[in-house]
Amino acid sequence: MSVSLYHAEYEALRNLMRSVRVKAGLTQVQMAEVLGVGQSYVSKLERGENFVHVLLFARWCSACGVKAGKTLDKLIGRQN
Repeated sequence: MSVSLYHAEYEALRNLMRSVRVKAGLTQVQMAEVLGVGQSYVSKLERGENFVHVLLFARWCSACGVKAGKTLDKLIGRQN
């Protein structure tokens, strides 16, 4: 798999992260506060200007009240 920011699967990951955040009722500012980063960093992650680090992904999911593993399962099409 390509590691490009523009790969379709990477775009799907970004869309899923945004969806999870919105469903949890968090703004980008609130997510940034939880993660200890600036709002612009959250925006850049969601727009594909930065790579998503696996630990950041896990913290993102935790902040949204979802399990990172189950969220990834949704991304790759597995249902548990």
